[in-house]
Amino acid sequence: MLSHFDLWSYDDVKANADAILQEVETGAMPCDGPWPAGKVDTFRSWLAAGAPSE
Repeated sequence: MLSHFDLWSYDDVKANADAILQEVETGAMPCDGPWPAGKVDTFRSWLAAGAPSE
């Protein structure tokens, strides 16, 4: 993923959050297997809340 964005970087994740959400919703990301629905919901909620840093 570093060729596209750094998942350890808040700024990179926030800037690419819509694309990341789309990938985790379809199960294409992460590469080690799809996230459970609850984890996807948590990411979606974080994004809907404005992607707070804390």
